[in-house]
Amino acid sequence: MVQMDNIDHDQTKDQKSSLRPEKSRRVLGPGGTHFLHRVEGAIGASISACYQCERCTNACPVSHHMDIKPHQVIRHVQFGWREELLASSTIWVCLSCEMCSTYCPNEVAVSVVISHLRNLAFHSSIPPKEKALALFHQTFLRQLQKYGRVNEFWLMVAFNRHSQILKEKIADGTLMEDLLLGWALWRKSKLHLIPRRSKAVHEIKDVYRRQRGEVA
Repeated sequence: MVQMDNIDHDQTKDQKSSLRPEKSRRVLGPGGTHFLHRVEGAIGASISACYQCERCTNACPVSHHMDIKPHQVIRHVQFGWREELLASSTIWVCLSCEMCSTYCPNEVAVSVVISHLRNLAFHSSIPPKEKALALFHQTFLRQLQKYGRVNEFWLMVAFNRHSQILKEKIADGTLMEDLLLGWALWRKSKLHLIPRRSKAVHEIKDVYRRQRGEVA
């Protein structure tokens, strides 16, 4: 009787295990460690030193809005999972506050890695997961390249001029909030309506040209 009970228990155990989905082990990306070495060479910092202590994620103030946490971003780079990173919301949600880099015990430049990935995504054919944030990033860089510094008034004018953004802000009422905030800043002399061009604007344009591989 005891033997039959053991047989029934084993059969039930086998049936339950067969119903569980098999977990496939993830492997290195098709390029192996090529992507890792490329990113390390581009930012001039060691990514291989990360041992996944998760301090960067615990220090990040917006990690709960990210689909790939900061420590997972580093692991993705180590494994060469480039496409997943460039298609994530994390690279656009990141505030570049550098709290992650500050708390890293091995001085892995996590924020610099995410910033580099954002630039890679900007020049790739992968559609951004956070379209509004990606558009703001693009507008910010264009204003910086044009004036050498960012004027908040003209930055928001250029950003809101996009039809998609304008329609969304009119629909949810945030356009009026922007106008009221701008009015309050202008009354306190915190908003300059006339943009001032930086003396180093030509140097900044040269940096952009070199980043794109253009020859002066």
